[in-house]
Amino acid sequence: MHLLSFCGTLSSTLLFALLATSHAAAQADAPADPPADAGQSIHINSIRNPELKSYRVMAAGLDAFDEYHALAPQAREVRFQLVASSGAPADAMQDLALRIAGNETSIALPLSADGSFVLPRSAKADSEDADLITNKKKGQYRWQASVHSDGVPANMRRLGDLRLQCQVTIAIAKKEIPFWVRTLVGTLLRTTDWCSARELKMGTRSEPAIASATLLDGGQRIALQVNNGGKSFLAPIGDTRHADDTLIELVYPDAAGAPRPSL
Repeated sequence: MHLLSFCGTLSSTLLFALLATSHAAAQADAPADPPADAGQSIHINSIRNPELKSYRVMAAGLDAFDEYHALAPQAREVRFQLVASSGAPADAMQDLALRIAGNETSIALPLSADGSFVLPRSAKADSEDADLITNKKKGQYRWQASVHSDGVPANMRRLGDLRLQCQVTIAIAKKEIPFWVRTLVGTLLRTTDWCSARELKMGTRSEPAIASATLLDGGQRIALQVNNGGKSFLAPIGDTRHADDTLIELVYPDAAGAPRPSL
């Protein structure tokens, strides 16, 4: 699964390994180049085999945002983001463009400097089974969701925001993975609400990289695991002992590499 990476205990590690494996298999089964008579992506992007996502699949994330909005009532929207994968060329984000493309639909989606965008509701795009298509080759990007409540300091993440972010991500993943994987995951976690599994910790990307992440709950200060050279941390989203308003403090290293206290 390319939207977000998760890890935690054995069962949740296996869960997302299964998601990644099934997604990779689906990609491998896809034709290397779309047939000429279905080649609207070729016409629009002037390249063959572009990076794309089904509009209906991504819209499932919008539905989840609305359904679970109580987790982050001060979050005005969910933003999606295209992030260059580890094997992507250095200029992968340069001149990147994105649009919704269907038989008759063509909607440009403005990208922010960090590759993020807002996905609009479109009944026409849904009825046409349109795609979100980039002007870049497939396999160079990860798609991920991001939820931020108004009023949360820039050096903090709110636990309820991350729980809602998980619901959006999983809703999209469930549209892409086979039935047997969904069944197996539900059996492993003993719930259909995967994000509520007690043992689940969500790997949360941080840009810029961090020196530490600390969960602040009343008088408790709980150090969280930081991974990937400070580029992500594990958030205990399944632990209901921590309320949705619980904050996670991020500390960034200074230019010399020493931890810099949060503001």
